[in-house]
Amino acid sequence: MTDEQQAKPTNEQGKYSDTAELYDLIPYSRPEDDINLFSRSDDREREVIIGGKDNDWDLYCTGYRRAATVLVNHITQKHYRSLRRDYSSYWESPAYAIIFLYRHYLELRLKELILAYGGNLSVISNEHSLLKLLNLWKELRKQNDVQMEDLDPETLKYIETAEKIITQFDEIDKKSQVFRYPIDRTGRVTVPAIQFDLVRLKEMLGWTSQFLDGWSTGVYEYRHAHP
Repeated sequence: MTDEQQAKPTNEQGKYSDTAELYDLIPYSRPEDDINLFSRSDDREREVIIGGKDNDWDLYCTGYRRAATVLVNHITQKHYRSLRRDYSSYWESPAYAIIFLYRHYLELRLKELILAYGGNLSVISNEHSLLKLLNLWKELRKQNDVQMEDLDPETLKYIETAEKIITQFDEIDKKSQVFRYPIDRTGRVTVPAIQFDLVRLKEMLGWTSQFLDGWSTGVYEYRHAHP
């Protein structure tokens, strides 16, 4: 048996074990000859089609949020019941990406809403503060929507809840940098030790996305009905 074969965790059927699948311990072959990262295959189940004329803000927003949800489901899955999650830093490391993906969804959706209300792209293109984007969206709502006092209490509660969630993200990551790098430019650790419920985070961001996406759809439909 070769060293490479010994390194491959397999089960009795010769397939890679659940542990290998979970921890991405499957050995990959070195690419040979023509290296084309974005090439097609004969298996449509493995392919994706992106870009082109259908490339828009909604696709980007939805993609980042869904990617975060997929990672949450992976970390908290109960499919591998015979295995005990080890709670190691390695296993829980996708949480950094999860928070960044959810945060980036919020940033993209706020920017899309601002543009939907007639905001200037040049003003928001380099703005990463969720709080500043939120405040700009609020100002545009006041200028374009019915007066806030005319909204029913339930709608006002929805808006208040969404704003609280967005503000909390801004408090922990003001410039979309904290969960992208382990330290800042001065070498200071940017993420304090925190323990939180990933599923609860997923559910709250799921609600937030439904509310913001719905608001976006409403603005789009109103604009097209009243050009």
